[in-house]
Amino acid sequence: MLHRRALPAIAGAFAAGTAAAQVNATPGLTPGRPFAGTELKVLCVVASQFRAHEARLAAFTEQTGITARYTFVPFASMRESLTAEMVGGGGDYDLVIVMDQWVASLANMLEPLDSRVQAKAIPLDRWPEAHLRQGRVGGALLGLPSRGHVQLLFYRRDIFEKHNIAVPATWEDVVTTAQAVQQREPGMTGLSVPYGRGNGQNLMVWYNFLWGRGGQLFDAQGAPAFNSAAGLQSVQDYVDLLRRHRVVAPGAVSFAEQDAVNFMGQGNAAMLPVWWWVRSTLLNPQSSRLTAEQLGFAPMPSYAGRPRTTFTNTWVWGITRRSRRKDAAMELLTWIANPALEREVLLDPRENDVVAVMQPNLLDEAVNARFGGIHRMAADGLRETQSITFGPEWPQISEALETAMNEAATGTRTVPEAFNTAAATVRRIIRRG
Repeated sequence: MLHRRALPAIAGAFAAGTAAAQVNATPGLTPGRPFAGTELKVLCVVASQFRAHEARLAAFTEQTGITARYTFVPFASMRESLTAEMVGGGGDYDLVIVMDQWVASLANMLEPLDSRVQAKAIPLDRWPEAHLRQGRVGGALLGLPSRGHVQLLFYRRDIFEKHNIAVPATWEDVVTTAQAVQQREPGMTGLSVPYGRGNGQNLMVWYNFLWGRGGQLFDAQGAPAFNSAAGLQSVQDYVDLLRRHRVVAPGAVSFAEQDAVNFMGQGNAAMLPVWWWVRSTLLNPQSSRLTAEQLGFAPMPSYAGRPRTTFTNTWVWGITRRSRRKDAAMELLTWIANPALEREVLLDPRENDVVAVMQPNLLDEAVNARFGGIHRMAADGLRETQSITFGPEWPQISEALETAMNEAATGTRTVPEAFNTAAATVRRIIRRG
């Protein structure tokens, strides 16, 4: 169900201080308010960050005379809503937020932004390339990043300090560290990761193993490469955490990501590689037993001698091709793409969302001081990481891969059997288009 909220954007802005002044004087907005009186329709996933943007729209209206009506949709319904509204055209939306995995399949319904971004003098190096590339399809820029996630290694700081255990920097060290925890803390599991099927969640940590071993999902011709020698070894390494080293709970064969998070939050595991936004869940007393003093975080481990990586999840704002208000929509996109707006939300004491995608804010001293340096760690992981190019067939490809991973984890098939079968399935998916 779509939840519609009209915002007369003249009501109640509460930005203050230097950041507020910057938000109230956004670079790139067209002078003279030529679009005054225009109302834009915005389709947006539910997220506290975007609620905070909506609450600050008075500053945008003051500068442009444009108002905006946001429709918020829960994540579980967002793809269906995008497809229905953009293909059917019933919603007449001007600006939409799209997750990276859906951009290619919706490319024909999004307006290329290259010339508009150039006209607004928006510097693209404002965003790390790992996020920015997810808004491109076939060389055309279709969306600007606004919400993005990186992975970090969360760990039990109190347990590590109690036993003088160093935070692991490599996947090899993760194994020995997890074993040390299990020896010294009976009843505690060293590591929590998911191997169950569901939305590709059992693949998201493994991608770092794949890249770390020098493997790729696809070769230069777009054919499956994940069953190369390096690819199969990376799967074996990931499955060995459960089956050989036994530093992951046996029940993880059916864990979804949230199960792995809850396992950590209830005090059952010492380490959890996962999205950075999970920090707020792990510190929420309604869902976790952990306190800020008990929870530490570090960059994702890598293989010895290899660069750090992080799988990313990126949401981009795009202008719909069917919009009759494209120029006004670009004004709103320019306002959203201002680093000062993102920074203001990050530093608002009423907000607790760590999410940031702009390089100046990832390295900002005040932002890092508030969140314990988590943004600087994110910037470090983003610097050299690889990413996945999501084609329109990605949902089917992901399903084949997650099935293979679960089969390997449960022992239903060997790693080569599972992933060679997956490669054959993916080749058929690609041929069908």
